Amino acid sequence: MNITTRKIFLLISFLILATIGLQVYWNYKNYISNKDRLFNEVQIAYDKALEIYFNEESKKQLISFVSSDKNLKSKDFINLVFKDSIFKSAIKTNSPKTKETDTLLFETFNDNSTKIDTKIFFIDGKTPLLPKSSSINSIQVLKGKIAQDKIGGIEQFPNRIVINMSSDTIKYNHVDSILKTELKRKNIALDYSFYHLKKDSLFYTFLNSNQTFKHKIEPKSTFFKPDEILTLGFNYSNLLLLKRMGIELVLSFIFLIGLIGCLFFMLYVISKQKKMDDIKNDFINNITHEFKTPITTISSALEGMSNFNPTNNLEKNQKYISISKKQLSKLEIMVEKILETATLNTEKLTLNRERFNLIPFLNSIVEKHKTSTNKSILLSNYLEQLLFFGDPFYLENVFSNLIDNAIKYGGDEIIVTCELINNTIQIDVTDTGNTIPKSEEKSIFEKFYRIPKGNLHDVKGYGIGLYFSKTLIEKHNGSLQLIRNHQTTFRIILPYE
Repeated sequence: MNITTRKIFLLISFLILATIGLQVYWNYKNYISNKDRLFNEVQIAYDKALEIYFNEESKKQLISFVSSDKNLKSKDFINLVFKDSIFKSAIKTNSPKTKETDTLLFETFNDNSTKIDTKIFFIDGKTPLLPKSSSINSIQVLKGKIAQDKIGGIEQFPNRIVINMSSDTIKYNHVDSILKTELKRKNIALDYSFYHLKKDSLFYTFLNSNQTFKHKIEPKSTFFKPDEILTLGFNYSNLLLLKRMGIELVLSFIFLIGLIGCLFFMLYVISKQKKMDDIKNDFINNITHEFKTPITTISSALEGMSNFNPTNNLEKNQKYISISKKQLSKLEIMVEKILETATLNTEKLTLNRERFNLIPFLNSIVEKHKTSTNKSILLSNYLEQLLFFGDPFYLENVFSNLIDNAIKYGGDEIIVTCELINNTIQIDVTDTGNTIPKSEEKSIFEKFYRIPKGNLHDVKGYGIGLYFSKTLIEKHNGSLQLIRNHQTTFRIILPYE
């Protein structure tokens, strides 16, 4: 890794770390904000639950005294209402410890200080209020919810007293039921307990008395007596806050992954471009070296004809011309290969397909290469005929490239096999050498790529043979792959029609 690439890598690493840090900070702030909002919602739900509870309890503790006697003086009305027997009877029937009933209670009280015909009625839900114009002189007592429901109706009476009593006890089950309803409505799941404090001393713990609660809130209700309060202790799950942050977390995660992916992709592209640049430079150096040899040879031949053949010897001229032709032919072949490679991935390259027999076709290629090497080349085949529809010219170049590579880089024995397997044609070019490092397996099919050997140029090549072969096989709807198993095998798979 050179200095420029290292700097780019460090910059991308810094950007990734900075992005992760910012995302963590923003999500933490969002977490704190949701936590505060959760505490606020719990506070509101608890205050509302207590308000509902005390309102319902106040309805049960409400007693109204109304008189339909228009001639009854206020003083006499008050004396009659607060006469011990009457008031105590009303309180007794309204006490939460007394079993509630829907039956009509009728009691009559006689007192020398009031009119004899004044009567006391305890009104239930089925008994209507006697109107102001009623001829019956009476005091009507409405208790509990009935008093609350008919509070508007008693305004017609000139003499009326409404008493609201409070109880020393708190019905924890009732408060718990109302609070659960409020929390469910707000979609909040909590573990909680009530702590009833009187004069800063714990009077009673309701629900989970053995569990420790980290968070406590005090109600803002004004219904409690002085020096008395019902504190709510609770624990919440972090999963609850994460659910509330669900959309923000998902979007943040997608953004973070996308940004990191783009940065790594950019680094990958830069590294690949750098690699391609190195490969192209190596190709240019190699092809320049290859071009330089025939050019130098031709120049030498022409110089020989001009300076070393003063007698214009025909035989010498023919020799120099023959050398020049061979070198020019070599140059032409190299240029054609480069041009063919440039047109491989374009529509300009068209295949002239025809049906031909692969067996004699492969055999002729093997025999041709036998004459140019001392290595053993063998065609292993049990088929006499195997027809294929393709371009013989380009396929000959492909097989020649693979065999030529095996001769250049492989071992002393080269075996070409051709088989028909599962309705596909499988052709293997195997040599006993193992000269391709595992780290280079994915790169050898790239354009202009050659396995790096420093400044050594012991084997001539341009780095386009395998790329050329793979591309042409794919244009025939086939595949070319490398198989290494103590040997080097290039396997071609073609469709059999």
